[in-house]
Amino acid sequence: MPSKYRKKLKRAALEQIKIVEAVLRRWDPIGIAPDHDPADEYDTYAPHIAAKIVAGTTVQDLAAHLKHLRTVTIGMYENDAADAKFASELIEALAPPDASQD
Repeated sequence: MPSKYRKKLKRAALEQIKIVEAVLRRWDPIGIAPDHDPADEYDTYAPHIAAKIVAGTTVQDLAAHLKHLRTVTIGMYENDAADAKFASELIEALAPPDASQD
């Protein structure tokens, strides 16, 4: 694989991760956003979530993943509505542009 192509793929992946990080900061299951930047808390989840979305995960599967992060990993109460809302937003944010709109 040519070096230019690898660099382009890496840039694209990093851009996707940044988008996911921004959404996760608003998801904020701990509720710390108004008081401090939750970047440390959620950014580690972004690469895996971006990879799941690129691989074609469904909103339901991603919402279940967010629920697991919220309840098991972080240890907070369930909020299925928020997890579903942000799962949908994450998938939409990384969706490829619609070629039919060109």
